[in-house]
Amino acid sequence: MGSRPKHRIADTPASPADALFTTTQQRVLGLLFGYPARNFSISEIIAATGAGSGAAQRELARLAESGLVTMQPVGNQKRYQANPYASIHDELIAIVRKTLDTAPQLPLALSRDQSPDTPTEPV
Repeated sequence: MGSRPKHRIADTPASPADALFTTTQQRVLGLLFGYPARNFSISEIIAATGAGSGAAQRELARLAESGLVTMQPVGNQKRYQANPYASIHDELIAIVRKTLDTAPQLPLALSRDQSPDTPTEPV
């Protein structure tokens, strides 16, 4: 008959990334800024991050509009890459390295489009 607490304590402690970014943002930023020298198609980003198509496309649109990510049309595909000329490019790479786990994401992305020039480890 007691009342429930108003605030629920999480089973796992929140990470700094959880405080700064949504799950989709973490996954997309982790992929693009974890591997800034590589470009990705939307299907590779969705496969690598496990994000829904709509969520990934909205996040990529926001990142491209802000100038943090570039979008290059290649045939009928759009290829996305961290923008090396963005004012906070280096800082985002550092944040990704310090707070987001990018290691499991790239093998999924590479399974569709592996080339000899593609880095297999974060830059």
